[in-house]
Amino acid sequence: MQDTVNIRILGQEYKVKAGGDENRIQSLSRYINEKVLDVQHSGNAISTMELVAIVMLSMADDVENAKTELKTYKEKIEDRIDQIINYIDEETK
Repeated sequence: MQDTVNIRILGQEYKVKAGGDENRIQSLSRYINEKVLDVQHSGNAISTMELVAIVMLSMADDVENAKTELKTYKEKIEDRIDQIINYIDEETK
């Protein structure tokens, strides 16, 4: 049975069926609300729909930045592993 978690976004309360960790859902809710506050304080949004659209774009940008950062780390690790393998190969000849 899935637990129900109460969250609040844009001043509205929602009941969400939690398929997993309630703390994670609450953390995601706080993240969304932080993004909403950032946009509200910047004064870029007039209507709720504009606010939601700008927040979604900001969150999509965060995801793309995280993907790029992850890809960079992955490439660095792969390069380092190749260097270590080559070093071991040279030392064991």
